Amino acid sequence: MLAADDAAFAAAYPLTLAGPQAVTEHALFPSMSAAESLHTAGILVARRKSHRQPHISEVLQLCRVAMECAALTIWLLSDPSREVRRDRCMAEEMEQLEQRRRFLVIGEQDETARPTRYPQHLLVENAEHRRKYNKMLDDAKTAYTFGKTPSFTKMIRESAQWVDAHVPAHDGGEIANNGLESSARSFYSYGSSFIHGYKWITEYSGGGTVFPLIADALAVSLNMVECAVCLFETASRAQAVRAPTTPASPSGSNQRSRDGPHSCSPRRGAWKPGLRLIPEGICLVWDQR
Repeated sequence: MLAADDAAFAAAYPLTLAGPQAVTEHALFPSMSAAESLHTAGILVARRKSHRQPHISEVLQLCRVAMECAALTIWLLSDPSREVRRDRCMAEEMEQLEQRRRFLVIGEQDETARPTRYPQHLLVENAEHRRKYNKMLDDAKTAYTFGKTPSFTKMIRESAQWVDAHVPAHDGGEIANNGLESSARSFYSYGSSFIHGYKWITEYSGGGTVFPLIADALAVSLNMVECAVCLFETASRAQAVRAPTTPASPSGSNQRSRDGPHSCSPRRGAWKPGLRLIPEGICLVWDQR
């Protein structure tokens, strides 16, 4: 499915720098970043006894970042319409291109203010790079109509709503019974205190209350990241599973493709209503226009 999304993006928006795998890469990187953040949070939680340090601020910051990244992947891939997924990717692409332009402006300002810090050939190369980049971005903005990505506050809410409406079958009742949206919105709100250095959360986290906050943060972040990773793997495999069954291995079991971690298989396979089982494997029910 993602290969077809990538082709649809390349055909519709060839003037950007997104490359031949635009949808795939825009959805993959944030899910990888989310998993890395949670992995680091896990390391900090595991060492709390040996280092006699709960790492409260660090864990909550990592959880908030993980949830933002996971929500981006879900927002990009969750709609059943290929045109919507393609256009959401375009909105995200243009948002990132604008961010990149601001980064290049900072570099240009430093080169202008302190040119002696840079070799002359580097100044020339950087100036040409910025010229080509700005022309590409200006041409794309002139040629295409595109939307604006929602704020992360809205993106997290919509992604959590999608998970609540498509509860994965591997859920043991945590999402089905409690929902993800309310806890995601709550954590994203108080998590900002630790990201931005706001002290208001201290009025609600005394007397040990901070530890339930950490538990909630870990739970909601894990749920969001797990759903993002499973959704990405499902989308990456959806096209391939329509092919004939892979020949059996010597052990008698079918060889699994390298598209994702083995742990996602049973979870992806039973996701409803976005998935259905077919004889050859797992298939997403998408609008394939």
